[in-house]
Amino acid sequence: MEFGVFYQLPCAVEQTPAARIQDTIAQCQLADELGFDAAWLAELHFNPRFSVLSAPLMIASAVAQATKRIRIGNAINLLPLHQPVRLAEEVATLDVLSGGRAIFGVGRGSMPTHFAGYGIDQEEGRERFIEGLELVLGSWGQDDFSYKGKFYQSYGYSITPKPIQQPHPPVYVAANSADTFGIVGELGHNILVAPTIVTTQGALTGLASYRAELAENDHEESKLNVNVNVPIHVVATEKEARAAFTKTIDNYLETLREIGRDRGASRGSSRADNLDAEAVIEEFAAVGTPNQVSEKLDKLRKMYGPQEFMCWFNIGGMLPNVEVENSMRLFAKEVMPWFQ
Repeated sequence: MEFGVFYQLPCAVEQTPAARIQDTIAQCQLADELGFDAAWLAELHFNPRFSVLSAPLMIASAVAQATKRIRIGNAINLLPLHQPVRLAEEVATLDVLSGGRAIFGVGRGSMPTHFAGYGIDQEEGRERFIEGLELVLGSWGQDDFSYKGKFYQSYGYSITPKPIQQPHPPVYVAANSADTFGIVGELGHNILVAPTIVTTQGALTGLASYRAELAENDHEESKLNVNVNVPIHVVATEKEARAAFTKTIDNYLETLREIGRDRGASRGSSRADNLDAEAVIEEFAAVGTPNQVSEKLDKLRKMYGPQEFMCWFNIGGMLPNVEVENSMRLFAKEVMPWFQ
């Protein structure tokens, strides 16, 4: 079992984007030292209370220079918002800067405000995603490459630098809707799953569809990874863990509800109306003592069959840096050995 750390970077009124970003780089450096396998950075726009990670590849480059071994990925690049050739160049450059540690995590995105802000029709998101992914992979794999699609046309170019990892960095696709699971399986890519967004049943049904499509299209499941996102907080006592987690998850859920009340509603924001801290702890998160967190992750492992957990240590961004780092240290010392 592999473990990564995930960052969305919500920024409260009393916080600054600079401080949140610096804390994240420091925590990624700590994760590298503690033996975590990957650091994952979200891409979100136009709402600082929800996230100040609008340019994750820039942060990833800083993380690459501050670390030695941890892999660095985006969860996710919102592919329909990007010019694919430019994105291929930037991810390839990250792979070179990191010495071959880049992970290419992509998805469509679901927030109307993102598409509106970039002047893109959200109804085009799926087609733009499929074309964009073909264009990125072609850019990495071929010289004198040309592509002609409905939305993107590029002729006779060769990107430089090429990625160190060949044929390209690992590709992970986020599945946040029922039909996407099957598409990812048909394409034969690794998959990112967030049960907090798609629900437990949605994740189980979706992963069954993903695995069926892998088999139907002759992709070797043993060579691909399922990565499940899990909110986590671990401290010495259950009471302390639940109190701290409740503070940070309440901020996250309230922000989602605010998003849902305006034109930026998404799947996650609409579901927030039916969730509270207790419900998240019981169904989706691993919160408590090291033993309780280990047992919960083992339950989720048996349920979803992942090869990787993406650990979200500060889901609402409200915990001080020292508390997050202490939780990471305790997790590495007492939880990770359970799964070795």
